Amino acid sequence: MPKLNSSQSLFSLIQEIENNIQGVNKEEYTEVLGWMFAKLGIYKFSYIHLEPTPFENPKISIHSNHPAEWVDTYCKSALYKSDPIMTNSAITSTPFFWDEIPEETDISNEIFEQSISYGLKQGFTIPIHDPGRAFGSIHLSSEENDLDFAPIVRSNMFIIKTLSLIAHQYRPIEEIGTEITLKLTPREVEFLHWLTLGKNYKEIGLIMSITERTVKFHAKQTTEKLDCINVKQAMMKALQLNLV
Repeated sequence: MPKLNSSQSLFSLIQEIENNIQGVNKEEYTEVLGWMFAKLGIYKFSYIHLEPTPFENPKISIHSNHPAEWVDTYCKSALYKSDPIMTNSAITSTPFFWDEIPEETDISNEIFEQSISYGLKQGFTIPIHDPGRAFGSIHLSSEENDLDFAPIVRSNMFIIKTLSLIAHQYRPIEEIGTEITLKLTPREVEFLHWLTLGKNYKEIGLIMSITERTVKFHAKQTTEKLDCINVKQAMMKALQLNLV
């Protein structure tokens, strides 16, 4: 049963991972995670990052060596919304085995039944929470008849937690907001900046040396360009996309 005993081998593995995971693309990231966990005797994994938004469906990114058909079904059918594993991950920072999920959280056995058909019977999850409501999670899994899985996880708990944090820190970040940034003029961005600071239209007009009518025009333009229904929603979206 694989286990990293010495602090030297642990440090070497961490250093090796950090040297290979920084700045990689999605495919390379998945490959690095694959051989990283394989060194511990764990061969199925996924990293999921879920970012709730106030105006649309949550943004989800998945990096996994699970069967592509299952990952595609999971995303397209938005199964993460009713997945008890993700539900529990959203409310705890404590790693857990899947059979330890509280009954009140286990709202969809159907998902477990579907995952079993893809060889995902037992598993272990490490939730990693960002500031706010966004969070990442590493999910390690195995076949039902793999009696070594749980002992491997328990005997390598520290290194699994450490590697999960590294995986979360260096996850590929999707480029967002580039087209929107190009659409917005510098004055529109400035308008949004003052709006996020709680300034009203009259105050923004004085600060920007423009009429209140022009301020309202900026509000209308930014709302349309950010594909929102009102300026408050546009402000929230601009914050989420780091435009201001």
